Amino acid sequence: MSLLKQVSEDAAMSNIQNKAKDELLKGLVTGEISHRFEVIREYTRSLGGRKIVGNTASTIFFIPWIIVGLVFIGVSFLILFSPDSEAPIFLSCCTFGAGSIAAMIGFSGVRGSVGEMVNPEDYEKYEATVYFNRRERYLAEVKVVLDATDDDLIGDITFLNEITLSKKSEIFCKYRPGSDGAVRPDFNDFIISHGNVSIQLDGHTYLKDKKRIAIAKEWSEKLEVKIGEPLVI
Repeated sequence: MSLLKQVSEDAAMSNIQNKAKDELLKGLVTGEISHRFEVIREYTRSLGGRKIVGNTASTIFFIPWIIVGLVFIGVSFLILFSPDSEAPIFLSCCTFGAGSIAAMIGFSGVRGSVGEMVNPEDYEKYEATVYFNRRERYLAEVKVVLDATDDDLIGDITFLNEITLSKKSEIFCKYRPGSDGAVRPDFNDFIISHGNVSIQLDGHTYLKDKKRIAIAKEWSEKLEVKIGEPLVI
């Protein structure tokens, strides 16, 4: 492909993307989104704020580190200064070092969790939606702020990622293995990738290879793009 043709195609795709983006943005602002935009995925997240349960659990977790650390430090001084102690000085040094490390870890953890409760980061709750315009072959992941410490942020609209589908677009499955003992399950996140931009389409936990391939084919047919090689990344 010649450079001129490539530049021409990129410009055409950019125009399509801008047109579709403007139409979607207008719909989000007015609350009347065109039927041409299909919702592919929705999720809600929150950032900052006072996490009382998490910070309390963190504090409880780190307090024993402080206690054990101080006990070890106390034992090291007993070994060093007690007239009845027959333990070598080397043992006192090791005990003091281990106690100091444990105490520092504990104090650092408690200070961080208490600090987050006393002076939390600004709170923000948002909803993100992935829209698909089949006619324009346009995908967009859009964030809308639902609630925030700063009232001026509520209602803000941000386009997180955008893709105009082409022959460069591919379906992949991002696999994250679970932890031992099934404390955390496997995760299989299906994404559409276009160059250095990726948008997650959906997510699943445990999947056999046959089912994983079937889901990838469904997305490939729906979006009219190819499946990446290899599928699992």
